[in-house]
Amino acid sequence: MKTFALLAALILGALFPYGYSYTFLIRYLLMIMLFFSFLDISFDRSIITQIHFEILLATIIVAVIAYFLIKPFDLILAEAAFITAIGPTATGTPVVINLKKGRIEFVTFSVVLNNIVIAFILPFFIVFLLHSSADYNLVNRLLPVLETIFLPLIAAGLIKYFLPNLWKKLITWQNVSFYTLILNVYIAASEASHYIWQELNGDFKIVFPFALTSITLCVISFSLGWLLGGKEFRLEASQSLGQKNNAFITWIAITFFNPIVVLGPVIYVFAQYAYISWQLYKTKPDTK
Repeated sequence: MKTFALLAALILGALFPYGYSYTFLIRYLLMIMLFFSFLDISFDRSIITQIHFEILLATIIVAVIAYFLIKPFDLILAEAAFITAIGPTATGTPVVINLKKGRIEFVTFSVVLNNIVIAFILPFFIVFLLHSSADYNLVNRLLPVLETIFLPLIAAGLIKYFLPNLWKKLITWQNVSFYTLILNVYIAASEASHYIWQELNGDFKIVFPFALTSITLCVISFSLGWLLGGKEFRLEASQSLGQKNNAFITWIAITFFNPIVVLGPVIYVFAQYAYISWQLYKTKPDTK
């Protein structure tokens, strides 16, 4: 049902792009989503393994390789590939792993590690790699990204430890994260659709290379995670590398790049949730 809701948001954004006027809300909706996700995050230090850091490194390497492979042919598509691939582990990954009877603690640490590290390093990539020839202020790129990740994390931690009664009430509102994701997907799809109609004269054929790139990156990410996880953590590593925080990278794409770049993460949303739905369907007979 949730996958259909995401698909509906994509279709509505493409057909009725009225949400493009509200792209400024994506960052704040993302912070709300992260806040509710971070409220229930905890992990056991004993679960930390070398694989967690290999997943983080693989995320960065795949993004950089994709960028340099595509750049000679299409700079905007290369930027979309980089932003899509660099996405950190989605905050909803522990929920999916729980449904698949995997180790929640493993993916929970990936969520914390990948979101914090990538939030910190991404502005450096934006300045020195993707826009190395332009005059970009690093501080102006770094602060908004760090604020977007760390303010919800700090707020959730303070409430959890100092206002436990309020925390117990708030963790029952976990569906807020999903609804904000739906709204973010609609706004992002609206922005991309509006840009295509206004700037590209409705040439939707341009969507094809973005779709091919995002789907390819989705296959690579889930498959590479499966290999890195070995026999013990295949399921968890695959999910940690493949299921990305699309709300975060969508905000990055809209804020710092050409609006058409947002097609990368927007299409990845559908690809990853289509795959996750298939996984859950396969798992269903084993969960009685």
